[in-house]
Amino acid sequence: MRRKTEEYISLGGEIKHHQAGETGEPADKPRGRSAFVSGEPPKTRTYINDVVSALDNRKKKKSPPKVSVPSKRAKKKVIYDDFGEPIREVWTQD
Repeated sequence: MRRKTEEYISLGGEIKHHQAGETGEPADKPRGRSAFVSGEPPKTRTYINDVVSALDNRKKKKSPPKVSVPSKRAKKKVIYDDFGEPIREVWTQD
């Protein structure tokens, strides 16, 4: 930063010193409107703690998982060799 400042000054640049509280706005003209003020009325805010607690309560109210009943039907299972080729089919009661 110091090098860039020295380069700026060596190329003919000028640095002006100002007192604390001075403004760059002209004194003879009225002050412009602030960039942060919109003409709209303030919006109502949602209290975030209520929203977060409602979300947490929804997460806690999970229904218990459904218990799956194992089927009594026999299933066909294919037996493969070491090379991935099917050798035979077997019926199992899982």
